[in-house]
Amino acid sequence: MFALLLLIIWLGAAGSTLLWGLDYYLLPLEDRAFSPLADIFGPTGLVGHGLGVVGTAMIVVGVVGYSARRRIPWLRALGALKHWLQVHIFLCTLGPFFVLLHTSFKFGGLVSVAFWSMAVVVASGLFGRYVYVRIHKTLNGHFLGVDAVQARMDELSGHIRDRAGDATRAVAEALAVQEIRARPRGFAGALLWALREDIRTRTRQRRLKRVVREGGVPPDLQGPLLELARERARLS
Repeated sequence: MFALLLLIIWLGAAGSTLLWGLDYYLLPLEDRAFSPLADIFGPTGLVGHGLGVVGTAMIVVGVVGYSARRRIPWLRALGALKHWLQVHIFLCTLGPFFVLLHTSFKFGGLVSVAFWSMAVVVASGLFGRYVYVRIHKTLNGHFLGVDAVQARMDELSGHIRDRAGDATRAVAEALAVQEIRARPRGFAGALLWALREDIRTRTRQRRLKRVVREGGVPPDLQGPLLELARERARLS
């Protein structure tokens, strides 16, 4: 819920700010200097310059705040690390977007080097987050090995069989679709496989939900059973 709230705020702030200066940003580069909007949305304009300051401040706060939370023990009382990470991502993606608006999509020379360096850092952070959440961890943050993941999957399979009742066979067939048929080879192969599975997951979950409802599973067990199946799919 917290992450969803941040996403809504991000989209609202980014979208409204972009629309605010859209008439200026759509002007040809050679016409911008002669537009009365340049005094407002240009890099040295009131709004344009302000966006650069605000965007830079957001990046600094996002980086320093999250780093401090990870390293300073007494800051642990100020919230869970995952929430700090979500705020870090929020600030360090919205901030660069404001900096981009500050440049009015025009950059060259040394500024170009700085901008693309920032873009690479943002992209690598988003990519790292995508990969990180797919590596399963213990409660204290240590990564689980393959054997531990497989043991947990076997445990969940037992719970699912116990709760499925008369629909055990149908549920087992639906879950079989989630099994890894051939393990991806190499990092690139694993990444492409993960992206493909993310796209397929929603369809599979809808199919499993239909099987559970039509297979005779008691209503009070359907929710817990589906949650067990979702966790098993994530582990797989």
